Amino acid sequence: MPFNLDKFVASPSVEELDSLKKSEIVKVAKHYGIEFQPLMRKDEIKRYVLEYLVDEGVLPSTVLETAITVPTDNTFELKRLEIEMNKEKRKKRKEKCKCKRKKRKEKCKCKRKKRKEKCKCKCKGKKRQENMNLG
Repeated sequence: MPFNLDKFVASPSVEELDSLKKSEIVKVAKHYGIEFQPLMRKDEIKRYVLEYLVDEGVLPSTVLETAITVPTDNTFELKRLEIEMNKEKRKKRKEKCKCKRKKRKEKCKCKRKKRKEKCKCKCKGKKRQENMNLG
């Protein structure tokens, strides 16, 4: 069901605000003249909208306490887990190199005379050669 700004403005509710996408929350914030940074997360913009609606007396102040405290804890935990997953992915990528380099910055140990020759240890040097032949 498409979002209708006029319908929301006529009867705003926390439930409907929670179901909106970021772009729709941005429209609501712009309608009320709420200042925010475009790079802000959806939860932060939603919090500004809720605070504005409570200040204007449209929504009760109890809504603000229950709506804001729960998501901020969850978003912090999700961000921490996302960072851990990215670290694990990077470690796995480093381990995938088939030649026995300890660090990615070290040079390949197979004895290539020229850059255009294929790498004998089947590391990225081979892929580089294939890319040179294609382009």
